[in-house]
Amino acid sequence: MFNSKMFDTVKKLLKISCASLMMLAILSGCEDILEETPRGSLTPETFASADGLRNGLIAAYARFRPYYGYEAGAMMAVFSDEYMEGQQISDTPLAIYTTLNPSNGRITFAHNNAYPAINTCNGIIQIGPDATGLTTEELDQLIAEAKFLRGAWYFLLARQYGGATIDLGSGPYAFNTNPTNVLTRATEEEVMDGVIADLRAAATNLPDQRPDLTQRGRVWKASALHLLSKAYLFRGYRSYAGANDYDSALYFANDLITNRGTYGVELESNYADIWDESNEWPSEVMWTIEWNLQQQFNPGIQSPGGFEDNINNFLFREFYVQDVPGMVRDVENGRPWIRFSPTPWMIDVAFEDKVNDQRYNGSFQTVWYANDEASIPSWSQAEADAGYVDASQVGQPKFAVGDTAMWHAPLSFQNSFASDADRRAWVNSKGYVVYFPTANSPTALDELPRNQQNKHFPSLSKFNRVARPEGYEEDPNIASTRPFYVHRFAETYLVAAEAAIQLGRNSEAVDYINVIRNRAGALPISVADLTGAHGDEIDFILDERTRELAGEHFRWLDLKRTGRLLERVHYQGSSAAAQYNLQFNGGAPAAGYTPPAPQEFHLLRPIPQSEIDATVGGYPQNPGYN
Repeated sequence: MFNSKMFDTVKKLLKISCASLMMLAILSGCEDILEETPRGSLTPETFASADGLRNGLIAAYARFRPYYGYEAGAMMAVFSDEYMEGQQISDTPLAIYTTLNPSNGRITFAHNNAYPAINTCNGIIQIGPDATGLTTEELDQLIAEAKFLRGAWYFLLARQYGGATIDLGSGPYAFNTNPTNVLTRATEEEVMDGVIADLRAAATNLPDQRPDLTQRGRVWKASALHLLSKAYLFRGYRSYAGANDYDSALYFANDLITNRGTYGVELESNYADIWDESNEWPSEVMWTIEWNLQQQFNPGIQSPGGFEDNINNFLFREFYVQDVPGMVRDVENGRPWIRFSPTPWMIDVAFEDKVNDQRYNGSFQTVWYANDEASIPSWSQAEADAGYVDASQVGQPKFAVGDTAMWHAPLSFQNSFASDADRRAWVNSKGYVVYFPTANSPTALDELPRNQQNKHFPSLSKFNRVARPEGYEEDPNIASTRPFYVHRFAETYLVAAEAAIQLGRNSEAVDYINVIRNRAGALPISVADLTGAHGDEIDFILDERTRELAGEHFRWLDLKRTGRLLERVHYQGSSAAAQYNLQFNGGAPAAGYTPPAPQEFHLLRPIPQSEIDATVGGYPQNPGYN
């Protein structure tokens, strides 16, 4: 059993595993993450005992943290039709594409963390059967977990980069003890064959029931069934697809749905409950990346904002401490990094129904409450003379601590005013800052609409964290110790629906979708609703995935899988179709920002140049990046 006493051993193994890398470039990349330069190397003896296998597996799990908890990994998944650059970054290559090149440091994170984890999994799978001190059941589970993790890493590599290295120097999928700079690159098809083989094996041998709270972070059968269904769905779209890939995607997703009681998963009753930070192990979450100090997968907080911290609670925040009287940075609202700004399409089109559908209010913060008495403004004589307030209020504070200081009004409310003058008069009578989606506001940045500044917007609240670790209780700059939810059961229904659509079984797809919509309070749909204004069924699925999964590190992969990245993200000027290209107001980007312009070759990320330079005989680069 995993336990907290293994922390030191795991940290050591993380360091050692870096030296077992097959690429010198990856070796140098790991030194940025770890505290010490590794000097040892993994050996077969590492996996000869029960503790060695367990510690190796923990180290392989931990390698996902820099991707699922840090800025670079988020950038590889979030920039899309859902999110554009926030105010504190400009012309980021992963957002605008035109400057994306093999030397960009952001694209190395997935690549550099994948291979040491994969090699560790190879050792567990290859040498583990001879380890001592384990029952047959325990050994089968450890090997199944290693196959899940290896499959998960290769699935991520295949979707982001295409083909990948499966021969690390000792043969395909074999454990390697010595670094080598002679590498070959398997095709994406070959990699996906390995992914599906690993995940099928994991689904067969992982335990049916979820781990108890002392073991959370570990995967079980539900985790494998879900990821296996996603792998088949992805392959179904590819030119090398198998004849039954969509059938298999639907089969494994439906197995999980039908037998959810057996596998220990269920939808939460209320959408907002999923994101309640006191509910860190919801019934519908099927894989988490753990950050809690009490869990076996985290060696502990060492530096605020470092790789020991989940910083997703910073990345989606708006700049609530600028242009907003009555607000200062506090623990409840957290540190605003303003990296990801929601597109008007997501806020105003995808989430058009903000009355019935609970997922908008369950996903976004739209109101900020005053926390700084010293900066609260007072009513002026001019405002009284204009009729905004009674003359008796002149010199009195416009609001008090705990009252609304800022509100992001929905488009429906903006459109409820008969005239621009009426809207302005209403805002001026309130006293606090009000931002409208497209119209100017007297309190909004010198009359500029919200998204022209990319710093004031409804903030994704899914990753919020108020509780802090011991010693940091009052520090708003500390990152989150909440787990990152990699997979949720709600997505299984959407995977099943998408596979059913691809099989021409739209009625089944509607049934799956309506389960999710019913939980959210959204109006049910019919088969006719799968087309209509959304263009086709896949467009509807993409819209529904935004409503359910906004910001959860899927979107770029979703658009790439379905072939909709270019039409939904590419900036096409003022003539762009309003439905999908509403990233920028009036068809123009914000001042100082370059609009996104992905091309076909951007559907793959570049292979890191450091890897290519370190490989003897050359290593194939993806087209378009040479």
